[in-house]
Amino acid sequence: MMKSIKILLLAGLLGFSSTSFALSESEAEDLADLTAVFVYLKNDCGYQDLPDAQIRKALVFFAQQNRWDLSNYSNYNMKVLGEESYKDLSGIAITNDKKCKSLARDSLSLLAYVK
Repeated sequence: MMKSIKILLLAGLLGFSSTSFALSESEAEDLADLTAVFVYLKNDCGYQDLPDAQIRKALVFFAQQNRWDLSNYSNYNMKVLGEESYKDLSGIAITNDKKCKSLARDSLSLLAYVK
């Protein structure tokens, strides 16, 4: 009886610990922001040849480097978060040329890690 109680307690603790490491809302937003940067580069900056598969690998690599657990990724509406991030990015009041150069400089190197 005591052994089964200990097993149940251990299982409960493991359940709590695994959820505490799941992707947080702010991490999901950061991932959506990075996705929006790549979409912006493709749609608005002339980088339409960036392979989608390589972008996905870069996003996963970014999450892994930050030690994010993506097991609950599907709990977030990433499409909506990404669209909001893209809208925010599009609304930044600097010239498109400056914006594209800055985004490319700061994010395209991530793609080199996953080639």
